[in-house]
Amino acid sequence: MTLISRAAAGFVAVWAACMACAVQAQSTSSVTLYGVVDLSVGGISSQNDGTSLKMLSGVQSGSRWGLRGSEDLGGGTRANFVLESGFLANEGRSAQGSRLFGRAAWLGLSGDWGEWRLGRQTSASSLTLADFDAFLGSYLITGAQTTLLPYNANRSDNTVAYWTPTIGGLRAGVDYSFSYDGQGYRTPASSKLMSGALVYDRDAFALTATYEGAHWGQGTTQEAAMRAAGGDEQPYAATLAGKWRLNPITLHAAWSMMRNGSTIPGVISPGQRAYFPGSTVDGAMVGAAWRIGAGTVLASWQASMPRSSGALARDDATHSQQVYSIGYGYDLTKRTNLYAIYGYVNGAWHDADWHESQYAAGIRHRF
Repeated sequence: MTLISRAAAGFVAVWAACMACAVQAQSTSSVTLYGVVDLSVGGISSQNDGTSLKMLSGVQSGSRWGLRGSEDLGGGTRANFVLESGFLANEGRSAQGSRLFGRAAWLGLSGDWGEWRLGRQTSASSLTLADFDAFLGSYLITGAQTTLLPYNANRSDNTVAYWTPTIGGLRAGVDYSFSYDGQGYRTPASSKLMSGALVYDRDAFALTATYEGAHWGQGTTQEAAMRAAGGDEQPYAATLAGKWRLNPITLHAAWSMMRNGSTIPGVISPGQRAYFPGSTVDGAMVGAAWRIGAGTVLASWQASMPRSSGALARDDATHSQQVYSIGYGYDLTKRTNLYAIYGYVNGAWHDADWHESQYAAGIRHRF
């Protein structure tokens, strides 16, 4: 064999090896583009503001697009990432304060030992609770987040999170944010968030217990709002929830205790307050999802019950609030569905006779 033919044969061998490596790499790693577009026409009727009707984005699921990827590192360990951007489909604008990846931007490792994540992500508490509500912690005021504020999607920057593997149906997750809203290194002026969730999930039922606490940094708008409300006690919340799968019906129930205010900056429900230093608010919810063919009927009752203490007692804002909700979803295909919801709020913390209703009908497509 001549030198040229040997070189050619060697080149072919190297090329074949490189192609084999490329094929192997492609088979052990992946990147997926995904998203949701959710649009509806909805309205609100309030004794204070009258009735208004408009187009809404993200009533069932926040409109979004994202990239998620995973690579096999060997030995059962994988590298994972998610970059997820929220947007208002009715206006074509970015959501989450116009952040490029406001819903999620994290990188981590997973294996038989569990999963670590670093970056902007949803707290372990609110990530868990959405599955323990017939309305999935969404759908305007009909979702459990109205009276049980920890059901809201609480996303924090600079967060480290760990989830254990599932053993006998039991798993747990914890997270800690070094700086909740991207203010850099941990300092007295940076806000922090910490949360945890314990989940026990079997075939017929699932139970969870969660905790979430915030520490608003010195000089932040959140700390100023707490002081303006009458104190500087930091907010925290604990929640117990369960669901029972009695096909074709799934039953849901939850209780939550919120102390001093919401752990999500500025998030309040109609007729409530964001901060109430020295006060405790109890929340309760029961609901059901009934699958009928390609459709699902949703219903729930919620109550928000302030205790007579602290800032709320001083301002006579201790009236209970109840929310009655009903909805229906119909699957056109596995990716596209229609929905309609109606919720009625009776009572506000400061006014037992206050009332408001919200309603919407829309379409959602997932890709």
